[in-house]
Amino acid sequence: MRRNALRLAGNVCLLTAALGLTAPVTAGTATAAEPAGTVRAAAALPQFRSVSVPIEGDFAGPSETVHVRGTLDVTVITLPVAAGGGAAQIISSLDDVTAGGVPSNGKYYLVGAQRINAPFSAAATTTLNVKPTFVLVPPTGAPSRVRPVTVTVVVTSTGAINSVTATVA
Repeated sequence: MRRNALRLAGNVCLLTAALGLTAPVTAGTATAAEPAGTVRAAAALPQFRSVSVPIEGDFAGPSETVHVRGTLDVTVITLPVAAGGGAAQIISSLDDVTAGGVPSNGKYYLVGAQRINAPFSAAATTTLNVKPTFVLVPPTGAPSRVRPVTVTVVVTSTGAINSVTATVA
């Protein structure tokens, strides 16, 4: 019984610390109380959006043009700051993608996922264009890293995600 009570107390302490409910302690400094009616800036909350975007198009492969068709899963997480602006994490991963060589009709494999961090502006709406790196496996020869897709994310100064699109270069 005592062991369970100690374990429960430890879990409550860990949860409290994880949630940030403990008061910070600063040694040797005194702080003045805020005047009545003072309004603090609210912390901006993270925003989240996940979409599946169809992609299709041609790009220059190592030995020939490669035609790609499939779906790109994109997850965007914005981490705004109270004053505006902040950082966006853009996670792109290929899903059910087929690729064929033109004119050889050789079967290529395009695989991979990548997370890219990009800042957004506090002043206005920001258009973020990122080019994730994927791996292209040709029918013969060594795999190579390629950047055939441009992901475009439009973010407001407060971190709201307006749109997510993707195009093949």
